[in-house]
Amino acid sequence: MAGKTGRRLRHYPYLKLKALLAEKNLKQKYLADLLGLSPVTINQKINGTLEFTYTEAEIICDELEVSTEILRGQKVS
Repeated sequence: MAGKTGRRLRHYPYLKLKALLAEKNLKQKYLADLLGLSPVTINQKINGTLEFTYTEAEIICDELEVSTEILRGQKVS
């Protein structure tokens, strides 16, 4: 859905994921390396500018040993 400026409205940032990374003393670069993406892309995904795919979400949750509930209610394509 586009706003008045023609830009897409972004979804909510992944605050639970941010908190989990901080709790485990992990950097976003760790996720970037894990998924084979650039740190900029991971930052955009975590902050809601871009979306995580289901596969990316599964890989993250498996690696961090958490349920996919951490991303529940947040848009994942």
